[in-house]
Amino acid sequence: MDADQFIHLAAGLTGTPVKDVTATDRAILAGLLGDDTRPIGHSQLNELLLLVNKDRMERAFFDYFFAGSTTVGTLGAGVLKFQTLAMLRYGNFIHAYRTLAGIASVSALKADLAEWAAEPADLNARFVERSPKLVDIDLIPRERTSLVGYISAAEVVAEGERCAFLRARLPAADAVPGATWPEFEEAVLAAAGVSERPALKVLLANYLKRSTGATVAQFAAHLESVAPVLEGNATQLASVRATAMRNQDIYLTWDHMDVYFATSMRKRWEFEDLFDFVNGLMADPALVALNLRHFDPTQAFTKDRVDKGLVESLMLKRAKCTVYSVQDTDTLGKDSELAATLAQGKPVIAYVPSIDVETRAAQLVAEDPATVQDRLRFVLYADDQFAQSVSAEDFAFVRGFQAIELFERERTWRTVPDPETVAAFRAAHGADLARLCRIVASAEARIYDRRARTLKVSHPLGIQVNLATGVANGVLVVRTIPQCADLLRRVVTNSLEFELQDSPSMWYLEEKVSGCVYRVVSKDRKLTNCFWNFYRRPSG
Repeated sequence: MDADQFIHLAAGLTGTPVKDVTATDRAILAGLLGDDTRPIGHSQLNELLLLVNKDRMERAFFDYFFAGSTTVGTLGAGVLKFQTLAMLRYGNFIHAYRTLAGIASVSALKADLAEWAAEPADLNARFVERSPKLVDIDLIPRERTSLVGYISAAEVVAEGERCAFLRARLPAADAVPGATWPEFEEAVLAAAGVSERPALKVLLANYLKRSTGATVAQFAAHLESVAPVLEGNATQLASVRATAMRNQDIYLTWDHMDVYFATSMRKRWEFEDLFDFVNGLMADPALVALNLRHFDPTQAFTKDRVDKGLVESLMLKRAKCTVYSVQDTDTLGKDSELAATLAQGKPVIAYVPSIDVETRAAQLVAEDPATVQDRLRFVLYADDQFAQSVSAEDFAFVRGFQAIELFERERTWRTVPDPETVAAFRAAHGADLARLCRIVASAEARIYDRRARTLKVSHPLGIQVNLATGVANGVLVVRTIPQCADLLRRVVTNSLEFELQDSPSMWYLEEKVSGCVYRVVSKDRKLTNCFWNFYRRPSG
């Protein structure tokens, strides 16, 4: 090691440039540091620091960061360990060195480093040895999770009420055969509230399209067959809601809460996708032994929006980590949960699914065609480069394939399965449906790839400041469930690994699993000085 290399290390250790080193001091440094195998003890390192006009350190600092003994050639490893922990705990080097270098004991130094000094093996053992849950939630099945949502449930209630309303407006049984459809429709719309008239008009029109020439008597028979299904939906909704409210009470009483899942769900498949992700993640071998506890929004329900906000705020406060699921839509609620987590100085893992086009296309083909049409609307909205990304033939095909739009639009009941109609549609349009599903899958892959790049590189929420400490906190983006499980395990056991990068404008810690920026220290001296002067100043 030469004098310039040591001066660089001393600046990195203390966070400030080395000034006014004389030629004599440089010559002494060159003589002392020429042999990389030369042992360097605590007092000797202090003497080297004083030679370059830097403050000395207490023995505890040396023992913790330089392992009690070191050589000239390994000094850099101790400085790197300090810089990494300084960025994680304090967000800068100057305050970190001034704070830690003066602490008299290793135990007190670890206490100041807080959770960043915890040993991964100790944390792992603590999770493994946890007591089992006294009461667990009742898992709501995948296909019913959408019933904990407000929009999906509203559709179930609305369709049940419309069926009951239509049945009540049917003529007396002995008059049904003689009733005309125009008279019946006129009576229905006259009796309905203004807000319900458009929906009822569409419902009646769709029935007539599917049952050309149907009479009021036939419609009455149709309602008789549909009513039990809709009543069953309402019963199922009440049962799922009761389970979800009980689950929420259980979540509230758990003594541990480790992971919060931030998401936005409106459509049925969004609930099902999240269910698959959460259960796949928590069943990963990397996590099972840790006995982690998590809040799953597909399993909980609150009637009151204010109470819902309070519940989720509490979970965000208690959880050690938020897993942000990047789905079809980003919403104020989900983005707020991401920002609130970072503002507490806690990690956010953003899961952006990596789409295999062929696998995804096969999944879409198996869906209800109405779902495929809905997803097509999503990609047309979310992919602003759609027209430029597909061939002219595919673009013309998407615009011209009206059959699936009519299928989705002309359903009489949205909450009543109609397997015969679905089977008939697939039989008539199977090749076109497969082509459309591949186009949609390709667009989804582009959308999620772009979102992953945005979150890693340019999203304004990608770096947030911990409001309590001023430490800049970054989002960790992953693309697969095993990658997410590995990263989550590392987060809760304090075993994250980093590369310290030194760019012209900043130092930053790059987390190894995700390749994302996790901490930053600006090299702008004006910004740094003003930021920490005002940030550490008492409010008021």
